[in-house]
Amino acid sequence: MSGWSDTLDALVRERGRTLYGYAFVLTGSREAADDLLQDALVRAFKRGRGPESLDAAHAYVKRAMQTALIDSHRRASVRPQRDRREADRVAPDPTGASSTRDALLQAVHSLPPRERTCVVMRYFDGLSSTAIASELGLSSGTVRGYLSTALATLQRTYGDFGLDPADAIEGGDEHVVILTKGAGR
Repeated sequence: MSGWSDTLDALVRERGRTLYGYAFVLTGSREAADDLLQDALVRAFKRGRGPESLDAAHAYVKRAMQTALIDSHRRASVRPQRDRREADRVAPDPTGASSTRDALLQAVHSLPPRERTCVVMRYFDGLSSTAIASELGLSSGTVRGYLSTALATLQRTYGDFGLDPADAIEGGDEHVVILTKGAGR
């Protein structure tokens, strides 16, 4: 076996559930998460070579998932589609209808892809707005704008999940990292 093959095996064995959970948070469905993760793994290792270290492979696959999600929605946006989001509707208190985790996932999935990716990177990955900007190739101001708009939409539509809009605007290093259980298979 070669180095990239060993890295791929270790990545799937040791971090597959984590990567799948990350894909699920980005997509909102098991089928879409399966497809997104599979596409990212193929992107990373399709030429018979890939990142040699486990950490580098993990980071590369996460980045490939973020890019693939944004690209798929960019391609889909060229085709006319009905907007199924209900951003102006105020939902009843989500904790009464379902668990906070389920309500939070539903709320995050209602966001447009760029906003969703920025929110996931900020509050699930724990990255600062500067780090997000660097990874996505955007300016810090653009990332802060996406985060601010996303949090305002989440608060207006779904209520307060304890995410501070000032954190997104200031883009500081102190932030809430959300840990979810049960997002895996």
